[in-house]
Amino acid sequence: MSYAGNFLKSRGQTCTILRDIPVNSKVSIKRSTRSSRDLGSREAYWEGLILADAALQSGEVLDILGNKYLVQSANADPASGETAFFSAKCNAVIQHMRFVEDTDENNNVIQEWQTLHADVSCYGEIITYRLRQEDPGLLDSTKYTFQVPKSLGVVLLDRFVYGEGKDNKYKVSSIDEIGMSGVSRIQLESDTRP
Repeated sequence: MSYAGNFLKSRGQTCTILRDIPVNSKVSIKRSTRSSRDLGSREAYWEGLILADAALQSGEVLDILGNKYLVQSANADPASGETAFFSAKCNAVIQHMRFVEDTDENNNVIQEWQTLHADVSCYGEIITYRLRQEDPGLLDSTKYTFQVPKSLGVVLLDRFVYGEGKDNKYKVSSIDEIGMSGVSRIQLESDTRP
């Protein structure tokens, strides 16, 4: 056992990887940056070390003391022999829906919004003028961007429900699946569909 592994087992925080069958492990985590003037970035991005036997993957969600973190990347750390990871602290819970057409027993067409995933922990940002200047890939109609696990299988025109009130439905208008291996960056616009 490496020094880092022994340290994590004795001094690391207990965490749970939220899988179909949850896996408990030990982790050491810290803020990724302190030098940014953007307060949201300072609180959002975290990096850490987790025991290698947990087999942490990009796109998985870690629960550490009630806080959830979406793992953006996880790689073997050659210096310690454990797994180093970068993550975003989850600041939103969304509902993922898809419009489906089906037929009933009388061959009548049924059209409805079906909930595919009820409570998805993810990292989201509201689009501001500053973000539009920094990210030329944002569409004009984009209101929010969310980082979600690729395992959700999000496709264009899916619906995300976020927040309270009657204007809480958003349409998926763009999906970036290349930036991070297990995470999709979704652009959302207001959804006026019934």
